[in-house]
Amino acid sequence: MHNQKIILTVILLAVCTMQLYPATSDFYDHTHYSATFGEWRHYRILLPPDYATSGKYYPVIYYFHGHSSRYMGEPYGEGQQVSLPAMIDYVKSHNVIVVRWDGYVEKSYSNFYNGSPYDIQGGPAAGADSGRMDFGRYFQELVTHIDSVYRTIADRQHRATCGLSMGGFMSLYLSGRFPQLVGSASAYNPGHEFNVGPPGADVHYLLKNFVRNHGQSKVRLIRASGDYISQYHEELQELYSRTPEVDFEFRREEYHRHWVTGLAETFDFHLRAFESKELNDYPVSFDHDNPFDRFNIWGYDISVENKKAGFVCLRNVQMGYFRVYTRRYAPDGPAVEGQTLRITTPGWYGSRKTCRIMDYSQATGKVSYYSLTSSPEGRLTFLLDGLGHDVSVLNGKEARPPVLLQIDRRGVPVIMPDAEVHLPLKFLNSCDAVARNITIDLSSRYPTVEIGGSPVHIDSLKPGEVIDLSDRFTERFVSGEGDFQHCRLELNVTYIDWHGHQEYFDVDVLPTPLAEPDSLQILDGRSVSLPVFRQKGNQGGGFIRQRTVTEGKGNGDGAAAPGEELTLWVRTPQGLDPFDKYSWHRTKVYTDDPYMTITADIADPKGLEWTSSLNHSSSFQIAPDCPPGHRIELVLENESYSFAWKPDYRFGKELLLQAFQFHRNQLHRFTLTVGR
Repeated sequence: MHNQKIILTVILLAVCTMQLYPATSDFYDHTHYSATFGEWRHYRILLPPDYATSGKYYPVIYYFHGHSSRYMGEPYGEGQQVSLPAMIDYVKSHNVIVVRWDGYVEKSYSNFYNGSPYDIQGGPAAGADSGRMDFGRYFQELVTHIDSVYRTIADRQHRATCGLSMGGFMSLYLSGRFPQLVGSASAYNPGHEFNVGPPGADVHYLLKNFVRNHGQSKVRLIRASGDYISQYHEELQELYSRTPEVDFEFRREEYHRHWVTGLAETFDFHLRAFESKELNDYPVSFDHDNPFDRFNIWGYDISVENKKAGFVCLRNVQMGYFRVYTRRYAPDGPAVEGQTLRITTPGWYGSRKTCRIMDYSQATGKVSYYSLTSSPEGRLTFLLDGLGHDVSVLNGKEARPPVLLQIDRRGVPVIMPDAEVHLPLKFLNSCDAVARNITIDLSSRYPTVEIGGSPVHIDSLKPGEVIDLSDRFTERFVSGEGDFQHCRLELNVTYIDWHGHQEYFDVDVLPTPLAEPDSLQILDGRSVSLPVFRQKGNQGGGFIRQRTVTEGKGNGDGAAAPGEELTLWVRTPQGLDPFDKYSWHRTKVYTDDPYMTITADIADPKGLEWTSSLNHSSSFQIAPDCPPGHRIELVLENESYSFAWKPDYRFGKELLLQAFQFHRNQLHRFTLTVGR
């Protein structure tokens, strides 16, 4: 009797399923209740034709629409539903489910040009309520709903994201935020930076600064040749391409719109990823950056007490070791002070076991030891400040290579060319045993660097000992004109004569020659009226207008003095745009001088760009104890941009009616003399 009830239930479910999903329908529009948002949300789902009868389970691709769109389709190109017909055709002939989710935010959809989804615009212009709808938490909720209602293969290997423009940003951002949830991600012409994070502590998130969040993922980036923000896509492609931890593909489509094109080829990429069993493997080690006050990553639970705007940065996380620090902004922000990080590991350490901990403080350069007792589930919980720590769980049996300590706590080191330098190469024995017979070999495949002193041999390194090899190696870099030149150096570490370990780090080499600015203004609490460039619109052109600014904190005499907070503005005789002549720009500042501290990253919207892109510049403070007459060597960076209108640019016979948005960095050297 019991078995008969089960058979009858299965038959009824099959009949209901066949009625709910008739084979003649191309898609189905449904709603579900979101506890995250406290409202009903829409989605459109595309099912294979045999879904109702096959009994099979299917992988899922989640599609993220772009600006001014919704789950129904893109209203671009005189109402053409660009991606939907291609999706319908694909699902009809492939074993995959596609879910088109809805980024609708009621307050941001008053008209086409204000149809801003996902609540990630951020900034003062977006209003005080911006960022209160966390579509990351909602994505987790939607995945749970889809997996519970439909026959899905509910694992990371068989779950993918794909998106266009703002949806392309969301595809890359959310797959990087939840790598244990999503195995493969693709993006068409993605917007490259928006605001994310908890309300009141949100930060600007540039995709190119967080490519390592995809270290265990497969990623595909697609740019159209005529896309108006294609320069940003090329920059993102370069960062992914030189990150070996990411399995990455790039495709340039010969197409003249900011649309989806070549969808079948991209979905084929995801189907190949669905066959990659290694996507369900737990990573040997991982890196991750996250701006939220609570998150889980690969079984680690992290929470931040007294959360402020900034990122928690995890590096080389593995069983028995991790590095953690915070940044107020990426990629080179200072640590976030006044926070407590609570980090709970997976259950690796046995029930109620006492473990000995080694903790290297990046702030003090000292090693300390203490004990922790694991939970009944075998988890260890650490309470740390955000100033930077290398933490090891000791058991007396480790065979781990010496750890390369952080090269530059601000980010990638900035290097002067044509001079002998000594990069700060320090190594920590993070094990509870003496490391013996160590050889460290520094090399580079870049022809623009010469390395002397390599390799270095070390007889032994005691537990917790730090050895400084900075002076044992010499490096000399050459560069050309223009922007920073990227260069990669590689370390090969062998120990106990045969154990091997390889890692790499990057540096940015300043261009040659590096000239002084045409003219410079120091703002130390004073007001000035400066001519700045303003773009005219997406048909090109621009003009110079006056902008009055009051910045800095000091006596307002236009000279640097101890204790003052300053901004620096430079004049550019000719910007990237033909109409940008003799305009002024606030600068980003680089220096190693101990008497100067960067106090803020100032982010200004670029005039009339459609990308939510910002100019980044600096304010900084001169130390109160800086001696009068002290000379501070600075590198100044400002950005010039343009709408490059090409009225004769064609795709076939059709004119391209959209300007390209380009930008260029300009670098100068300047010596700031501190007065009384």
